[in-house]
Amino acid sequence: MKALVTGATGIIGSNLVRALLATGYDVRVLLRAASDARSLAGLAIERCEGDVLEPETLDAAVQGCAVVFHAAAVFSYWGQSAEALQDLAIGGTRNVLAAARRAGSARVVVTSSSVVLGSSATPGTRDEAAVFDEANPPAYTLSKLRQESAAFAIGAELGIEVVAVCPTLAIGPHDYRLSPSNAYIVNYFNDPFRSTFVGGCNFVSARDVAAGHILAAEKGTPGSRYVVGSENTTWRQAHELLSDLGGTFGPSVVLNHTASYLAAMGAEIAARLAGTRPAATRDEAKMSTRFYWYEHERLARLGYAPMPVRQALAEAMAWLLGRAYLADSVMEKLKLAPDVLTARALLSEGRLG
Repeated sequence: MKALVTGATGIIGSNLVRALLATGYDVRVLLRAASDARSLAGLAIERCEGDVLEPETLDAAVQGCAVVFHAAAVFSYWGQSAEALQDLAIGGTRNVLAAARRAGSARVVVTSSSVVLGSSATPGTRDEAAVFDEANPPAYTLSKLRQESAAFAIGAELGIEVVAVCPTLAIGPHDYRLSPSNAYIVNYFNDPFRSTFVGGCNFVSARDVAAGHILAAEKGTPGSRYVVGSENTTWRQAHELLSDLGGTFGPSVVLNHTASYLAAMGAEIAARLAGTRPAATRDEAKMSTRFYWYEHERLARLGYAPMPVRQALAEAMAWLLGRAYLADSVMEKLKLAPDVLTARALLSEGRLG
């Protein structure tokens, strides 16, 4: 069976391509002319030049594909206008669905996000039935909300089977652009204070997210969304795991809402002056004090079984440590746990996807 993957160079797309190949799919990827395709190097895939915002380039890409995985998106809380995020999320999705309809593709799996389910001020989990109820969401969150809504509406209008996959914080290998999820790990180690936050998160391996996409494509119910996550932890618990895996101290400082916001504001100012990306943004600071905890039971009933969060973090660290993201002064002091050393060996042997 042939599958098309848009957004194939991102952390989710590149791991999805590998999972599809391992499962026996013939894989075609849609790439812009200027795409950084290092994450796809050496893979037995068919490459098709095009852009989801250029409808005339999509028909050839979709032709002959039974299933389309639409993972093209910008996951960012910095440097992107709300208009650009909306255009890609809604316009790109509309174009992909229309091309799939013309090509007779059976199903389109849209990469949404767990943020469309909202979050809680106090510990508590949410599932696919959750209704988003937050005021003034970040531009990225708003774009994903509108993308998912548009995908289901357009799919129904065109008679296309649409399934939405809602990953939590996807971490792991083949992330050459340093997604915000992996950046949380980098920023923690580079922070001399090893700061943590009062909220909670749900990290998941990007390899498990890829497996979840395939399950949704093969067994998911049209018109449904599926959470793809792992374990719910507080930020303190997640950071304690990272410190243990890195053989280092921390977390040492707990930042409340005000402290997180002020620190992020300072980081944004410094980034603007330096022309770089800030280690944290005010949108992320506001999110760090809430609980982004989710259940993935709906997908578990289809066979989904994610790795423990410790293993996911170890694999992500193994990848990140080889990319020079951590300061030399930090690297010199790390005493890596066996979990990370094992993951590094598997990566070097090409056995982590």
